[in-house]
Amino acid sequence: MGKGSNTPIAADHSKLKSPSAIPRFPEFYYDVPFACRECGSSEVWTPKQQKWWYEEIGGNIETTAIYCRPCRIKRRLVKEEARRVHLEGLARKGRYT
Repeated sequence: MGKGSNTPIAADHSKLKSPSAIPRFPEFYYDVPFACRECGSSEVWTPKQQKWWYEEIGGNIETTAIYCRPCRIKRRLVKEEARRVHLEGLARKGRYT
């Protein structure tokens, strides 16, 4: 199980994004327990991870963590390999260089 921090972090509303007409921005980020959708492991989405997701890279405030780190890495590698194979196929057909 991922370890939580148990220390809330204040949210900066000026950096948050929401598609909702009446967004509900948190005052603080807290540990959010979740089960990985891929492997089922019990994890914790920490306040630090949430602040990075929402405020640094502009993630939608209505989203939440659904995959553990190992499963996210595995999924990213599968996508990268599929893209590589796709681009090689296009290059063989002379459509992409």
